[in-house]
Amino acid sequence: MDIYDALTPLQRAGQLCCLWHWRLDSATHQLKRSRWLELYGFVVLLLSTGYLLYSLFDASRNVVANGETTETTNIGHTVDAIQLVGIRVAHAIALLEELWQRQAQSQFVVQLRQIDLDFANLLQLDVNNGQLRRHLGRLALCMLSGYAISQGFILFTKLLSVDITFIYYWLSYLLPLLVCGLRYFQIYASIMVVQQRLELLLRMLDSLQLNEALPEKPQVCRSINEKLQLEAEAAACMQRLLAARKLYQSLWMLVDLLNRCYGLSMLVNLGNDFLSITSNCYWIFLNFREFAASPYDFMQIVGSALWTAPHLSNVLILALLCERVASFTTRLALSLHHIRADLQNDEHNALITQFSLQLLHQRLHFSAAGFFDVNCTLLYTIVGATTTYLIILIQFHMSESSLSSGSSAGV
Repeated sequence: MDIYDALTPLQRAGQLCCLWHWRLDSATHQLKRSRWLELYGFVVLLLSTGYLLYSLFDASRNVVANGETTETTNIGHTVDAIQLVGIRVAHAIALLEELWQRQAQSQFVVQLRQIDLDFANLLQLDVNNGQLRRHLGRLALCMLSGYAISQGFILFTKLLSVDITFIYYWLSYLLPLLVCGLRYFQIYASIMVVQQRLELLLRMLDSLQLNEALPEKPQVCRSINEKLQLEAEAAACMQRLLAARKLYQSLWMLVDLLNRCYGLSMLVNLGNDFLSITSNCYWIFLNFREFAASPYDFMQIVGSALWTAPHLSNVLILALLCERVASFTTRLALSLHHIRADLQNDEHNALITQFSLQLLHQRLHFSAAGFFDVNCTLLYTIVGATTTYLIILIQFHMSESSLSSGSSAGV
């Protein structure tokens, strides 16, 4: 299956959500620019940005997530307002980046198709894009199920309070959340595409063996045909090793292109996830303070935890995927040095040395617009930052409660 066919469902969903501005020409099977999709994306971007600015300056439309209208000085109100602004900004940035990097998006798919052709022509290996499509389908089903369960339970628990104001907050939050979720899925798909090809390259390298040098006076006589066959096998292995170098260079350039396509979205979406995780942890703390051992209070706590779940799972999946793909550089280097090479052959030694230097200097990494690398160390950073800001919010809450108690006593 061609990579275009494997990614067709994702591209259709991207066109609907203004996250893909290309169409596949059925006659030439090439990507074609669609000015209608670009116009559609530009109009949606203007509407999204306009609504974001309008909501910032219209205080009467700021509604807190727990369904209660409070003064703007209330910490809970402020936290919810920041959370809503964060998801809208992430939505607008995703739309803007897609318009800005639409050429890079097209180059990514075209270069990916060329890599598949190189695997077939240079190594006689077929990339199983059908398997990739099935993996993406399962991941999409899991993500949709998680979003549906979390948002459905949240809506159910909030409706128990019989306060219609939360519906407005939830609806204004849900659409940007789903679009940002699709943006995350695009990033996952691109990383999994690179991972699949690196795994194929690693398996090929593990099976590669350069024949040892033939002794000038072997103890066991070999026929001329056997020697010629061994030399031909060694030459074929050398060609496959050269092809592996070329393919790794192409994959490294593909990762660099991926960072260009999605770097800004990763930065803003991760920042929004941090805000959402911190905000919902604060609401869990408030619910525990007012916990009265009733089913309703228990469901409020579970609802806040489920509100955090999509954001937390997005951070976890992204960090783990990036960490796993980045580790392929080390795994390829170890596999390269396990090759049984001819130590007396300068050509073999030079090729392995050059490939080792290439792996040393062209390490795979995923960057959030150059601000930081996305890997498992990001999880420790987010946990530490969330704990710090949660403590600050709790201290502000205690101070606010003390001031309110003092004011009530004075009256």
